[in-house]
Amino acid sequence: MQIISISGAVAAGKTTLLGRLLEHYGARAVAREERPQDNPFIRDYYADSARWSFHSQTAFLALYFDSMPPVDGSKEFFFYDRCLIENLVLAKYRLLEGDLTTEEYGVLEKLARGIEALMPPVDRYICLRCSVPLLTRRLRERGRDYEGALGEAYARRLSGLYEEWFETLPSQKRLIVDQDRGADLAQIVRFIEG
Repeated sequence: MQIISISGAVAAGKTTLLGRLLEHYGARAVAREERPQDNPFIRDYYADSARWSFHSQTAFLALYFDSMPPVDGSKEFFFYDRCLIENLVLAKYRLLEGDLTTEEYGVLEKLARGIEALMPPVDRYICLRCSVPLLTRRLRERGRDYEGALGEAYARRLSGLYEEWFETLPSQKRLIVDQDRGADLAQIVRFIEG
């Protein structure tokens, strides 16, 4: 089974692309969709990020145990709507904003790396790149009340952190998709199957 991560900032279009890929592959694929609403600290986090960042980030890591890739060989493709280690990009954002201490970030990184070592490695990364204006617009359009305060400054800094993270991924395992131009499903399928 091939493990594929659809990666990118909040509102980059991960879930939308995941839906298109699941429709394309049908019974050959299964996915782990990120479900922020399952994080018991999500509303507290957006109301007071300095108080709840560590709790929320820890809960996001724990949620990966709810849907691990199947090991029975019944599927050809397993898609992550944000892979586990990608959560460190969001944690780094909170570190830079002063919502996490260096020690808290260190604990989250150790936990994430430990969990990652227990999971099958990601074979391919589909990296969704969005301009700051597009991300800002999508954040407003999503209609999630707890995201209401996120704006251009958030999109700018998070986009920069994602660009840095994308560069750490092996070039042969990563496809950068410019979301301002739209995702070319045929190109993405060729990358997955190539």
